Amino acid sequence: MKKCFLGLIVTIVTVSMLFGFVGCTKETRAECFDYEIEGNHIIITGLVKTDLEKIVIPERIKGSFVTAIAEDAFRECTNLISVTIPDSVTKIDEDAFEDCTGLVEVIIPDSVKEIGESAFSGCTSLSTVTIPDSVKEIAYRAFADCTSLISITIPEGVTRISAFSGCTSLKNVTIPESVTEIESSAFSDCTSLTNVTIPDSVTEIGHYAFADCTSLTSITIPDSVTAIGMHAFRGCTNLTNVTIPDSVESIGWGAFEGTGVKLPERFN
Repeated sequence: MKKCFLGLIVTIVTVSMLFGFVGCTKETRAECFDYEIEGNHIIITGLVKTDLEKIVIPERIKGSFVTAIAEDAFRECTNLISVTIPDSVTKIDEDAFEDCTGLVEVIIPDSVKEIGESAFSGCTSLSTVTIPDSVKEIAYRAFADCTSLISITIPEGVTRISAFSGCTSLKNVTIPESVTEIESSAFSDCTSLTNVTIPDSVTEIGHYAFADCTSLTSITIPDSVTAIGMHAFRGCTNLTNVTIPDSVESIGWGAFEGTGVKLPERFN
């Protein structure tokens, strides 16, 4: 699998080879991509020139629509600052932009339905991102360790969240009514997160879901929740008072360890 930091790139097909494009500079739109052809679709697999700072991924290459960004396509392309993804793309695969530490801006179009595992993890300069309503799946650690990310709005239609652990600057999160499960480590180590409202649609809060969110002062657990996983709120040192509704049937070991929260008598 090609990686940007190796310097040695195996090119499957390049736009430069087919069209004779030259001069892909650090300042202009990237005109040279590695890609694969699958039927009538184009899947972007990387860049011919890996030190580009701003790229606009084309909607079509050789008459075919670009529909996906492949696994590891831009992984560790640390010079990337800005990426524009065309309306033709429906999937951003796992690790696609992982550890693009210079990435400040990414425009995700309304056509995208799936953001893969660790797709933007480790993008430490990414401060804002708009996830369109078309997205139905945000996979595990999709935005993990994005330490500059301040706020995020999760679109309607997403049913599970496990994507934002280690986002140490994250202060505000909007969770839609479509979400039924906050999965393991979803917001763990989000040390700037001060309060969270969990919608009535959620039935389960997973293991370590909010562990070590040291700034968290309040959280509302709705009557819909039936299970709170182990260590779910462990280390939330400023969390002193939480009302646990009668609907909760199980609380995992150490769920509120290191907090001031007292469990209802039925769990003692």
